[in-house]
Amino acid sequence: MSARDYYEVLSVPRSAKADEIRRAHRKLAMQFHPDRNKEKSAAARFSEIQQAYEVLSDEEKRRKYDEFIRLGGSTDAFASGGAQPGHESGADRDPFGGAWRGQQRGGDPWTRADSDSFETIFSDVFSRGNRRGAARPQRERARPHMEFELAVPLEKIIRGGKHAVTIGTTRHELDIPVGVEDGTLVSVPGRLDAVVRVHADAHPWLTRDEQDLSYDLPLSIVEATLGASIDAPLPAGGSATLKIPPGTASGKKMRLPGKGIPASGDKPAGDLYVVVQIVPPKEVSALVSSLLKEIGGNLENPRARLAHLRP
Repeated sequence: MSARDYYEVLSVPRSAKADEIRRAHRKLAMQFHPDRNKEKSAAARFSEIQQAYEVLSDEEKRRKYDEFIRLGGSTDAFASGGAQPGHESGADRDPFGGAWRGQQRGGDPWTRADSDSFETIFSDVFSRGNRRGAARPQRERARPHMEFELAVPLEKIIRGGKHAVTIGTTRHELDIPVGVEDGTLVSVPGRLDAVVRVHADAHPWLTRDEQDLSYDLPLSIVEATLGASIDAPLPAGGSATLKIPPGTASGKKMRLPGKGIPASGDKPAGDLYVVVQIVPPKEVSALVSSLLKEIGGNLENPRARLAHLRP
């Protein structure tokens, strides 16, 4: 089967900027990673996504690809014509033994290795010229390296600190900065040939949106109707007292400023949004049922003011 256009693979326009391509790749990689998606076609789809991203995320490779296609070439011809770098051998497979298990390029390309991005990160090491004004030597080709994907618990991103990973047979302690952005590259201590791209792992009740966090807070019918004071847990630990106004409806967002992702560098702390969800009782006794029917007869019909719902 012919290879699809790389832009089509990532579902981005040809005019897409680098951050758009990165976000699209992140979303698709999460969706089709073989360790998370058990469909038979997931591995092939993931490989296709990685191949497209390897080209479109590199400015020079992307320029060559665009020109090649503009002149009437095909994606298949581009991929097989030596326009892409060769594959390194897979010496350090199954680096993390959990969460997201990747392979180094050479087998199915479950992780992406891009020596140009590695050169950028370590440009001072590989291309530092004479400080006294001598001509700067041509930058040497960076050593082949490995780039791995790692899902880190959201709690670790909130608090920061050390996170252990194993590459090959060696255990390394990564430094996870507080509030690290999704997709950030983190260096591996003692390994100039390896970097880790950090992602927030799925959390059972918290959702992240850049620096903001949110979660659903269940309320009983009585609490929502009459109002209440509720202890709402905070992501960094502890709790805050929320004043629930009488007559609060499901879906109402209550904002706790500065209680999201903590401040880091030039980024201020995010906010925490608690979303109210009214939960009816699962089991109702005869007495409670009778009381609710009596109360219901004295309450306004919430649909009475909606013309399209009138009989």
